[in-house]
Amino acid sequence: MMKFPVLRRHSGRIFLIFVVAVAAIAAGLILSSKLLQRSQDLRAASLYPQVNALPEFALQTADGEAFTRDDLEGQWSLLFFGFTNCPDICPDTLSLLASVMEDLKLMGAKTLPQVVFVSVDPQRDRGDTLGDYVSWFNEDFVGVTGEDDALEALTSRLGIHYSQAPAPDTDDEDFYTVNHSASVMIVDPQARLLGLFGPPLTSQDVAADLFSLMR
Repeated sequence: MMKFPVLRRHSGRIFLIFVVAVAAIAAGLILSSKLLQRSQDLRAASLYPQVNALPEFALQTADGEAFTRDDLEGQWSLLFFGFTNCPDICPDTLSLLASVMEDLKLMGAKTLPQVVFVSVDPQRDRGDTLGDYVSWFNEDFVGVTGEDDALEALTSRLGIHYSQAPAPDTDDEDFYTVNHSASVMIVDPQARLLGLFGPPLTSQDVAADLFSLMR
């Protein structure tokens, strides 16, 4: 006779676990459905199926001030990794992002995303070299860099790849280039990695997607 209450109690726990599991699955399906629907409406952005918080990191701005994950909270941000001596990808991308800011203004965007240029060439990109470079494209763009280990810790979590290589047509070790990913990472106001813009890009497509995402 004592077995029935025990069985009933275990059955209640199993039912509760079942309900929680079903609710979690349903919530995941709803989130995935919303992301899929939004992705289908976007022109250039690729959204990740799962939104993950960025890891803690410690970089420095061109002015020598600390730049951390906290500086990405409360606003949309675009992260682009490169170096100031880049001959084409970096200036082309930063020029495009500068045009995106103007396009968003014309579209009536209430706020503009923060554009952060992360130099993966800290040996050459410090202080005025970095600050003057990003401000040439847009005075509001932020230039940051950091020690090699800090950069590697962040880029590895974001799927960004970079490496130094000898500069072409020279045997001088002091002259080198940096191979790097060309994607622009999209970070939401909760400092979560939402997705990316991969080349080739147009300012109109990027602006339209950002306008949609930021609403």
